[in-house]
Amino acid sequence: MFQTTAVFFNCFQDIYTLLFQKYHYMYPLASSPSDTVVEALFDFLRGFQISAAALEKIRAGISVLQVKANTVLVKPGKVCHCVYFVKEGGFVCRYVNEAFEKEKTINFYLPDLHPFMACVDSYFTQTPTQCELRAVEDSVVLSMSKTAIDLLIQEDFSLRNVYDTLVIHALTEENELKLKIIAYTSEQLYDYILENLPSVIQKVPSKYIAEFMGISAEWLSKLKRVKK
Repeated sequence: MFQTTAVFFNCFQDIYTLLFQKYHYMYPLASSPSDTVVEALFDFLRGFQISAAALEKIRAGISVLQVKANTVLVKPGKVCHCVYFVKEGGFVCRYVNEAFEKEKTINFYLPDLHPFMACVDSYFTQTPTQCELRAVEDSVVLSMSKTAIDLLIQEDFSLRNVYDTLVIHALTEENELKLKIIAYTSEQLYDYILENLPSVIQKVPSKYIAEFMGISAEWLSKLKRVKK
């Protein structure tokens, strides 16, 4: 009886998994957050001399998600409840104004460039965002809710310092990018991306790079030909 039930349950679980992965673009990985996929984040955090006990608390609050290319992880009009850490793949953050039919890429999130990701206009205030987080290729991200993070930094002062440092660093980098968009010509901006953000050129579709630069895809194509 118990063996029959177990076989039935396993078959049902296999069928559910196949259907879920076929018809959904984002789903939890089968592996647990204790697996090696989390070690990239922990390797980064160990540089801040975080205690083993604090790391285990972080591990307990982490979810691991696999996100298919072109999936919108956070949609405009929704509240961004989590911070994400990009382990594999990549994302763009795009400002979307449907009323004026305006879409503009404002940031890139890759494993080696801005790996911590959120919709800043929503996460801190917990109000609906005007942006989207869109996967530009098949990706793996770690997510942790704002509720869990707030609780951790209230309990552990050292984590609070790390959190503040990461937030300040992320906001400073984002502001520097915005200043370059304002100050640079399209050619200067492309040179900057080519020299300082090569992974963007390698991994992000030209459409989003052109949006970020404020030029047409055709003009970006000309710049690429000239710079070869």
